[in-house]
Amino acid sequence: MDLSAEPLFLGVLLRRSPKRLHIASDQPLMCLSSAPVGGGWAKAQHILNMRVPLDYCCDRYVEDIQRMAAEAGVSEPFVGLITAARLEDAGLYVERFDQGAVAALVTLGISLPTAAGREESVRAEVSQPAGTINIIVVVDAALSPAAQVNAVITATEAKSLVLAEHNVRTPKGHLASGTPTDCVVIACTNRGARFAFGGPISPIGALIGRAVRVATEQALHAWRRHTSSTSS
Repeated sequence: MDLSAEPLFLGVLLRRSPKRLHIASDQPLMCLSSAPVGGGWAKAQHILNMRVPLDYCCDRYVEDIQRMAAEAGVSEPFVGLITAARLEDAGLYVERFDQGAVAALVTLGISLPTAAGREESVRAEVSQPAGTINIIVVVDAALSPAAQVNAVITATEAKSLVLAEHNVRTPKGHLASGTPTDCVVIACTNRGARFAFGGPISPIGALIGRAVRVATEQALHAWRRHTSSTSS
């Protein structure tokens, strides 16, 4: 049962429950993502970020995500992500401007940060959950395919900059760029203004970067508060 439903833009809602964060759109969204289900290019009216246990075994992740989506009443094509992070700690930032709006929704767990290009995988060396940072960006505007790819880069750079500025480090002491299982979704309504570029100095890219930055900082602060309270 949904605990709350809040409008992001006209026709696009965020529904929250203890088991999932569910972005539902009246019309199909054009999505580009690294999601384990519905990844790549897809048209979907539903984007789901679903909670799994900390000790989750991912051998059957596709079937598990499809089952959890069915439990949410979603059977049509969807974009599906999973996380063991506390959904109530998700960061959300929505910014409206004269040509549309941008929303960023971030869940974060950083039990095992990684440094892309700096370290080899350390999962086998550290017996703890990997953690995941899931970023979902929804843009109430039209983005060219190149702009959506740009936006993936912009969102990822914003996330990594937050981790660096807050001195998140890997087990080997390097500044972290993310976790081994991070996912990003860039979705757009394809209505209204059209943007050809999504890099950080483009008008829409600047908003995406800021939205992801704020939502990631919110989620990071919540994760640190929770881990500090449970370890004390």
